[in-house]
Amino acid sequence: MANKWLSKLTADFGQVAAKMPRPTDSVIQLPSPSLNWAIGNNGLIEGKAICFYGGESGGKSLLMQLCLIEIQKKHPEGICILFDAEYAFNPDWFEKLGGDLERLIVRQSNDPTKIFDYIKGEMLELIQEECPIKAIAIDSVKSIKYPKDEKKVSTDLNMGGAGASYLGSALKHVTPVIREHLVTCILVQQVYEEMDQYKKMRNPYIVPDGRALKHFCDYMAQVDKLETKDNIIESGKDLTGSSPAQIGHKVKVKFKKNRCGAPYRVAQFTLNYTHGIVDKETEIFDLAKSIGVIYHPVSPETGRPNNMFWKFGDYDQIKGEDNMKAWVVGSKPIQEEIMVACNKHRDVAGTADDVDDMSGISLDSED
Repeated sequence: MANKWLSKLTADFGQVAAKMPRPTDSVIQLPSPSLNWAIGNNGLIEGKAICFYGGESGGKSLLMQLCLIEIQKKHPEGICILFDAEYAFNPDWFEKLGGDLERLIVRQSNDPTKIFDYIKGEMLELIQEECPIKAIAIDSVKSIKYPKDEKKVSTDLNMGGAGASYLGSALKHVTPVIREHLVTCILVQQVYEEMDQYKKMRNPYIVPDGRALKHFCDYMAQVDKLETKDNIIESGKDLTGSSPAQIGHKVKVKFKKNRCGAPYRVAQFTLNYTHGIVDKETEIFDLAKSIGVIYHPVSPETGRPNNMFWKFGDYDQIKGEDNMKAWVVGSKPIQEEIMVACNKHRDVAGTADDVDDMSGISLDSED
């Protein structure tokens, strides 16, 4: 009897939920272990939309390009399309990071009709003709010149989200394209700095067109450059010969929204400007330590954690943090075991230092 009604209910476009493909059947592993952990499902689910937003020079565009490169690696015949609204794409940089320039189409325009109308029109037709488009990216959404911008004549009036009334409806046309054809969408968004000191303690940024982006995107990832001296990567000398040359920095990514996994998780990794994400072994150790996968064992004599020793799983405890780190960094199988254990910590948001900074997304007042 049930089968009879199920066939009637699915006669048009309905589907029995149990027979639908699982989103996690197709996942893109990103080059950062902690980023894969923070995003959940061990990577970015294909056909979803992610927005990297944050201050200048934090690493948003580089992360976007690294995502495109990983998609190219997974799909050897796949093509990615980058809408370069900032007219700033550097092909040499993309190639140094490991990308294939032959399978990256760059469309430099900040005209929204040449972006969104193209996606829902010509690009969709190409996909339906079996063109292997696997990802689209926009860098950056803030650089798009919306119709309202044409009417604004002063700098003062230009402050605010000119895309507030345009972007929401435009993105609604993008959603079915990426969902039905498993095209991953990666957006980069610049931000304004929050000037109110009390609000800034909870949210340092105001996201232009944030409401439209928040509704459209499956992931909202705040990208912050860690500014302290210990988090700046230096090598050699600069042109003056008196100071070390900066070749990278550490990045913290906070997932303020996540439809596909646990929200509010935090990733932290080292970004090299020409090699991408590096020092992954140390990153795995730091992640495992921060969420308690690597921990201080309890002393049977005192019943309290013994801070001199460290332990992971059923392995023997090791004395000293440096020795524990060396053991983890020196063994690929141990690193893989640790990441399996980390991925089981689905109820952990972030490290203790991050829990108080997990408020929502500040949106542009015009949204």
